[in-house]
Amino acid sequence: MKMVITDDILKLCILYFELRNTFNVGFMRYSHFKNMIRYITNFTEHRLIRQVFQKLLNKQYFIKNKSGRATKYHFNPCNRDLPPYSHIVCFD
Repeated sequence: MKMVITDDILKLCILYFELRNTFNVGFMRYSHFKNMIRYITNFTEHRLIRQVFQKLLNKQYFIKNKSGRATKYHFNPCNRDLPPYSHIVCFD
């Protein structure tokens, strides 16, 4: 049986990401988003989870950042400016 990814599933994922303030977290690996999508949709097949993520990426809800071999994604639904990076240095 073939599962179709509907717009309702995508809207549910977007709503969950917005409620979790994922925009403020910054760039994260695909595995973090995969775990959140798995929790939201209750899908167990990796193929379906990847399809949901790919559709969100194609609709430009994510910014893709590739540095070296690592690829990280930033959830940015409204195309806002990225939050500034803040670094805390602790000298003990």
